[in-house]
Amino acid sequence: MSELKLWSWTSMMSIALGTSKPLVEWNVSQACETAYDKIRTLQAFHEDGDREGAIKWLKDSRWTKTGKAMARGTEIHKAAEKYALGLLPEVAPEVEPYVAQYRRFLEDFQPEFEMAEAPVYNVTSGYAGTLDAVAKIQGQRVVMDIKTTPKGPDAKSRPPYPEVALQLAGYRHAELVGLLADRREVSYRRYYVFDPDTQATHPMPETDGGVCLVISPEDYLLVPVDTSQRVWMACKHLIEVARFQLETSKTVFGPPVSPQGVELPLSFGVPA
Repeated sequence: MSELKLWSWTSMMSIALGTSKPLVEWNVSQACETAYDKIRTLQAFHEDGDREGAIKWLKDSRWTKTGKAMARGTEIHKAAEKYALGLLPEVAPEVEPYVAQYRRFLEDFQPEFEMAEAPVYNVTSGYAGTLDAVAKIQGQRVVMDIKTTPKGPDAKSRPPYPEVALQLAGYRHAELVGLLADRREVSYRRYYVFDPDTQATHPMPETDGGVCLVISPEDYLLVPVDTSQRVWMACKHLIEVARFQLETSKTVFGPPVSPQGVELPLSFGVPA
């Protein structure tokens, strides 16, 4: 078998589901907050007559907090991986409150980790991903995803969000687990390069379900997540929608026809 390009599972989810309302509202709020908090900068753009510059500055402002949130999540995932391997991580002061809550989870539940930050592959369905952990918790083997949030227990809305059920179901139904991931990006979309002849893999272990661990600086939540057949069925539909966006959509049009044509060429080499 030759080298395969498997789309990232989270990228496929994003492509198929589009941008959720909470994320749209969050992006809009970042631009509004920047305009209010840095009104003098906005006025300077206005005085210079630089309308396009002001719009670009406000649009790009959302990436400041996004970048910080991604960096925070990365650091916490690294710390969690080290704890899973029996090592003590070094963490930055701003991340320590989150890591302290993660240590509380470890002390309370005593999970037995079987793998952490493991690349997984479903060659049949054409996707891959990196799961946070597979662990035994209270006697059950589960796929676990870790979400971080700056919002405390009094917040009106915070993780987990329903999409995590799709994420965990995709990981749970992976076919293979690898050691190292070859991840690449094209047009801001991630994919994995998988070569079964060179990459060491073993079968994905059977699991009893999925859980989402939500960590804030003030508390943690361990939330059971439905990864049953009904969610996996939704995943299969998601895969087809994503495949349409990524591949099929590029081949759905034929060449323009002229009035002199005898018959419309409606065959595209696939069943009607």
